[in-house]
Amino acid sequence: MSDAVVEIDNVSKSFDDIVAVDRVSLRVEQGQTLGLIGPNGAGKTTLLRLISTLAKPDSGDIRLLGVSVCEEPRAIRRVIGFMPAEFGSPRNLNIEEYLDFFSCMYDIPRSERRQRVRDVCELTDLRGREDVMVKGLSTGNRQRLLLAKTLLHDPDLLVLDEPASGLDPRARTELRAIVRELASIGKTIIISSHILPDIEDISDCIGILEAGQLVLDGSLDTLRNDRTHTHCVVKLRVPPEETERAAELIEPLDGVISCERVDQMLLISSDEPDGNFILAELLKHNIRIVQFTEDEPDLEEIFMRFTAGKVT
Repeated sequence: MSDAVVEIDNVSKSFDDIVAVDRVSLRVEQGQTLGLIGPNGAGKTTLLRLISTLAKPDSGDIRLLGVSVCEEPRAIRRVIGFMPAEFGSPRNLNIEEYLDFFSCMYDIPRSERRQRVRDVCELTDLRGREDVMVKGLSTGNRQRLLLAKTLLHDPDLLVLDEPASGLDPRARTELRAIVRELASIGKTIIISSHILPDIEDISDCIGILEAGQLVLDGSLDTLRNDRTHTHCVVKLRVPPEETERAAELIEPLDGVISCERVDQMLLISSDEPDGNFILAELLKHNIRIVQFTEDEPDLEEIFMRFTAGKVT
C-alpha cells in the first residue's frame, strides 16, 4: 500500500485557450511538507484548487489517501484543509463567532465546537483574542485566523496558498513556527509562496512550476547535492598579493562559469561537482591557500537556474 497522501497523475487544466496546468505529476508522502514555487502565473494556485476539489482537472487524476478528487470530492473535503490566499469572510463577526460558524459548516458536533475553537486558537496564538472583531484584525492575525479555520476539522492534508503574503518579518517567523509544529505532529502540508527562504526553511521537498509545467521536484537535499541542478560555488582567499594571479589561473579553466573579486575574496561558480580541480590548479602553481570553502546552493539559485519567468 502506498504511503503517499497526495498522488497527482498527469493532470492538466485549461481556461479557454490558456493551459494553466500542463501534465503535472507529483507525490507527497505522509508527514512531508511540499513547497510549491514558481513565477506569477505559473499555475500554482490552479493546482492547489484542483487538489482541494475547487476545480476539476480536464485530464488526469488526483488521489488523496487513495481517493479520487474527481470521483469522490465530498469525501476529500473531510480530510483536507484549504487556506486560500485571499481573506473572504463574513466580517461582522468576532473571532470566536467566525470559527464557530465554520465549525458548523464542517459539521463538527455542537458538544465539541467550543473545545475545537479553543484548540485552534491556542495553536495559532489567538487565545485570549476571541472577542476581537474580524474586520479589525491586522494582516498577521487575519492569516492566523484563516489558518485556525483551516485546522478546525483536524484535516490530514493542509493546502496553504501564499499564507505569508503581506506579513511582516516577525509574523512570517511565527507562521513558519506554526507550520513546523503542524508538521511535527504528522500533518502533510502543501504550501505555495514567493518567499523562497521561508519555503527552504520549512519544506522537506520542492516542486517548481513554470508556465503550468513541473520543471523540477525532489527533496531539498537531493536538489542541493545534484550538480546537474546547481552550480558549485567556491569561496577562495589567497594572500592579497596573489589574488590577481590566482584569478588569472582560474578563469580559463574548463568548468569555471565565473570568477568574481569581492574585496580580497574570489567567488567562483563552476558546473563541476566540486571545486577540487580549482584547488589542484592553484597548488600546482604554488599559490598559498588561506581559505577554501564550497557553499551549499540555496533554493534561490536552484529556482533562478531552472526558470525563465514564463507565464501561462
